[in-house]
Amino acid sequence: MDRRTVLAFALIGLILILMPYYMEIFQGDKPQPRDPVEKPAPRQIDPPQITDTPSEPQPTQQPEPQSTPIQDKSPASTSISTFQPRDIVIDAELYSAIISTRGGVITSWQLKSYFDRNGNWLELIAPNSAGLGATVGSESLNGLEFTSDRDRLEIYGDTQDLIVFRAQSPRGLVEKRFRFQGNRYRIHVSVITEGLVQDDKLGITWDGSLADTENKRGTSESFYEGVYEQIVTYMGGEVETWDTDRLQENETPPSGQLTWIGIRNKYFLAAVIPHEGRYDLDLYGDNKSDPFGFSYRDFAFDMYADSGLNIINYSAYIGPISYDILRAQNRDLDGLERELDLDDFVDYGPYFVRSILKPVTILILKAFLAMHALVPNYGVVIILFSILVKVVVFPLTHKSLESTAKMQTLQPKIAELRERYASDQKKMNEAMMRLYREEKINPIGGCLPMLLQMPILFSLFSLFRGTIELRQAGFALWITDLSQPDTIPIGGFDLHLLPLLMGISMFIQQKMMMKDPKQAILVYIMPIFLTYIFWSMSSGLVFYYTLYNVLTLAQQIIMEKTKTMLGTS
Repeated sequence: MDRRTVLAFALIGLILILMPYYMEIFQGDKPQPRDPVEKPAPRQIDPPQITDTPSEPQPTQQPEPQSTPIQDKSPASTSISTFQPRDIVIDAELYSAIISTRGGVITSWQLKSYFDRNGNWLELIAPNSAGLGATVGSESLNGLEFTSDRDRLEIYGDTQDLIVFRAQSPRGLVEKRFRFQGNRYRIHVSVITEGLVQDDKLGITWDGSLADTENKRGTSESFYEGVYEQIVTYMGGEVETWDTDRLQENETPPSGQLTWIGIRNKYFLAAVIPHEGRYDLDLYGDNKSDPFGFSYRDFAFDMYADSGLNIINYSAYIGPISYDILRAQNRDLDGLERELDLDDFVDYGPYFVRSILKPVTILILKAFLAMHALVPNYGVVIILFSILVKVVVFPLTHKSLESTAKMQTLQPKIAELRERYASDQKKMNEAMMRLYREEKINPIGGCLPMLLQMPILFSLFSLFRGTIELRQAGFALWITDLSQPDTIPIGGFDLHLLPLLMGISMFIQQKMMMKDPKQAILVYIMPIFLTYIFWSMSSGLVFYYTLYNVLTLAQQIIMEKTKTMLGTS
């Protein structure tokens, strides 16, 4: 979660917590290495029964993936020869990929269960980018001419198979082995090289950011989208994020026991998962402009094995940031279990409170997805989910509203005490505490229930802002994508109606709460402030908070009518 979002929530929380004291303030108080020459025969393996197959429907359009030219950004790059590379196509159940014979790198990776705005399979490899290259020492192998033992691989279900690439480098033979499983986004890769001399290290590279999957380039990109684009490392049990600003500060890259390293955007991820051991990292990030003048973030990384061996084995995951699928990566293609914590790519909120928010967010996410298994429309699910959350937090909300209402009824007496003891602060405080005891009111009674709800509110914010399940999920009328701001074009201006409705609902709620005319300014401050904060956020997130406000407003009305009927108002 970015700094501006954290600041916004801090301000919201501060306003909510200090609201009972506003009156006082207002009134003046203070592998084992194998022989690289031996050509392995492609093999089929009986894998464990585990898949990454999502529950979404299969695609209706099947465009042939297009390769893109490779532009190696690493300082270790060498000049590319003039041979004509060939595209080796891997047609799997979940994706269609291209590996170029130039460098043996991935130049296309199209997901079959996710689509771009034109309804085509979603491309994850950006133009001029290449994934899973290799280096030896300071020399890149991405310009070598490789030969492949097959031109095409079609693989489905639990079946596994290999493609082997070979090239002759100035040092000797280089071999890259890719193993795929039809229904997994995960692949296994081995790189073997001859001619490794003392102090040489064999490395893996990823060159370039992921593609602009949400079509943000060239538009007025919201910082809430761009903040997700970064390199993330998990080394020594610690997750670190590296955006372009941090990478340009020339901070020394980490080294040590690496669990994984990945490049991500809002909804998708390319991660390298090495076999256990120590690794050195080189990280690159810059803000660039394309030929049309549109800015974008460009990332790359090199990962060097600290073993001195002529072989490096690793896995790669290229797919969606989905909690269940990422948790499934704890089992590799050989059926071996290892805790990866790859689900840390899910937005669990700010890192300094992640240990608190993570279990809450997981619980909420599971409940949300369980409801969608019964109700196919995510907009309807959000309606039902907001009711469910309201029922769960009802006791806390009721206590908070009740305490705030009592404080409002005491304002005339508090004002009288202030006037009586205007010149004696100590006596005034004693008199006010006596009044609270007599009326059986806790002056912070409205704050504590709100504080207890904070983990839920933060988790819901992260869930609705970043969950991939809402991507391209429509609801009704003008709300066609719950992951994007709702938009109604009016005279060349994009009107976001949901934030306005949320602001109006909060205005009515504040109007009912504020009985003292001297506090009328609060009736306007909070709705305007939150409308501004939520203006460019996803419609799913704003829709949820609008519904929650409406339900809270209904709760207030019922409380007021009940008091009137009982004669306690």
